Amino acid sequence: MLLVDNIVILKEVFPTTLSKLKEIEDNIDEEFIKIEDAKSGHKTLLIKKEDKSIYLHSKYDPIREAEAIIEQYKDIKPNSSVIFYGTGLGYHIDVFLEKHTDVNYYIYEPIPEILCAYLSNKEIKSLPSKKLKGMATGTNKESIYSFLNEYLSKSTGKAVMIVFPQYKNLFEKDYKNFLDIYREVAKNKKTGTLTEYAFQKRWILNSMKNFKEVLSTPNIFIERKGQFIGKTALLVAAGPSLNEEIENIRYIKENKLAYVFSVGSAINTLIHNRIYPDAACTYDPTERNQIVFKKVKEMDISDIPMIFGSSVGYETLENYKGDKYHMLTSQDTVAAYYLKAKENTSIDFVSDAPSIAVITLQLLYKLGFSTIILVGQNLAYRDKKRHSEGIDYSTDVTEEEIKKGIWIKDVYGSEVLTDEGFNRMRQQMELYIGSFENTKVINTTRNGAYIEGTMFIELEEVIEKYLNESIVEDKWPDCKKISYDKEHLLSQSKKMDKEYKEANRIIKEYCKILDSIETFIKDRNYNQAKKMYVKLDLVLRKVEKNKFFQTFILPMNRVSYKALADSIDSLNEEKDKVLKGERISNSFRQFMDKCKEDIEAIYDVYTEMKKAVDSFKSDN
Repeated sequence: MLLVDNIVILKEVFPTTLSKLKEIEDNIDEEFIKIEDAKSGHKTLLIKKEDKSIYLHSKYDPIREAEAIIEQYKDIKPNSSVIFYGTGLGYHIDVFLEKHTDVNYYIYEPIPEILCAYLSNKEIKSLPSKKLKGMATGTNKESIYSFLNEYLSKSTGKAVMIVFPQYKNLFEKDYKNFLDIYREVAKNKKTGTLTEYAFQKRWILNSMKNFKEVLSTPNIFIERKGQFIGKTALLVAAGPSLNEEIENIRYIKENKLAYVFSVGSAINTLIHNRIYPDAACTYDPTERNQIVFKKVKEMDISDIPMIFGSSVGYETLENYKGDKYHMLTSQDTVAAYYLKAKENTSIDFVSDAPSIAVITLQLLYKLGFSTIILVGQNLAYRDKKRHSEGIDYSTDVTEEEIKKGIWIKDVYGSEVLTDEGFNRMRQQMELYIGSFENTKVINTTRNGAYIEGTMFIELEEVIEKYLNESIVEDKWPDCKKISYDKEHLLSQSKKMDKEYKEANRIIKEYCKILDSIETFIKDRNYNQAKKMYVKLDLVLRKVEKNKFFQTFILPMNRVSYKALADSIDSLNEEKDKVLKGERISNSFRQFMDKCKEDIEAIYDVYTEMKKAVDSFKSDN
């Protein structure tokens, strides 16, 4: 039976875990798990599995065994975050925490019956450290993902996993499953952090520079959302298999059998073959993205509509002759602050994704298309090619990339070689497709990666079975240009000017407090320094509430801002008063120095935005 004090703690802090334990507590199979006395007088666990009885701990001296386990884990830094996989009766957890009381730690026990045994014999409040941040149980994939996402998002310093050795063999399948998910979540976190670090400033700069274009072009969702029910769209990507489908796409386009949307570099292959899509979609925030449309601009093509994400590289939009339409992206905090649709209708945003194909999938679904046909969506290598023909800047796959490649299932049930980037795109595409209602997704990509949620049918067969009538409207986007509430925009612009002035005042207050902290620490006046820490916390709250910071500066520094927020607990727990003051001063000053640099850097662009607002006011 769970100890009463543990029930109280679980109910308050880890209620999901408590409910799982309550489900099995009265029905534990005593043949599966038994508590026995070891020779040393401590308890051990006897597990019966597949007609074999195995001791989870030493039946002689569990404490000595636990010390040997923990001896392997050296050089643990105070700001590390530790996850214990497998509790047994927790001897190794106690030994570790007695040596490392300053680490944040999490407990994951895959077998609920064992966690019950642990919490029936060990009080949580008696653990050598009070820094338990999470406790969970079970082998359900969704539960593991949820637990690990929380663990890795909150972990500071180095993340360390301590595995109770017996679990590697005794519960081998569960352990391998947990380890695979851990690696996947850790990789996604690393990739996400690197992406945010690489693009955090660019997303906001683009959104500011593109604001004039957003105000002067139609919002495709406001104008056309849900208007294509029963219609079919081709989503044409630039995978190597696109080369084989050119004549099929030409036939579809000439006979208006489906709307043709090119994504990313596919526009170059299509115009190389004298096919103009019904729209070209783009959203990549990098400066390099302008290369994708270089050929279109050089050829002076003006009859291909462009649908752009509002945080796209601003250079892409410059000198584009065709009609432009926009969709607001989740990274665009500028539009989120300034814009409101007329008549208070909601504004849709597309969620950021690792590829324009995933963005365009969201677009087509929101527009209402009942069938989406993927063409050239290889998401894998084909021989040494990564792109279709007509893309001047494409390069072949190198021998080094082939060596590092990943083998995954292809559309025929065999295997195809891909890389981490393509694989993430596939996984995210599958997530979106799985959430679509009343939309059929057909994958026609020969030799491409298998995409769960789609059916593979070659394009000739799709034409024969499904595309037998003209459906495409002439000048199909053809919608109004004024999508947004002018009075709201003007009001928000005036408020932002005030917030800008307030932001500069807050910075002065913030820096003055840091100066005081440094002086008090230097003078060993720790009581006054402590009072300043409280004031610093209050002024940081002002930073977080200020709209200029919220809209522009914090998103431009999201990685360092998260690092600062994550470090606050460890800063507050620092025992050495001088070191504490120095760490607080350095951390907070470094963060604000970056913010000050960005406020100065975007001032001219902010002024351009205000001119765009004034122009919108006079033109409309």
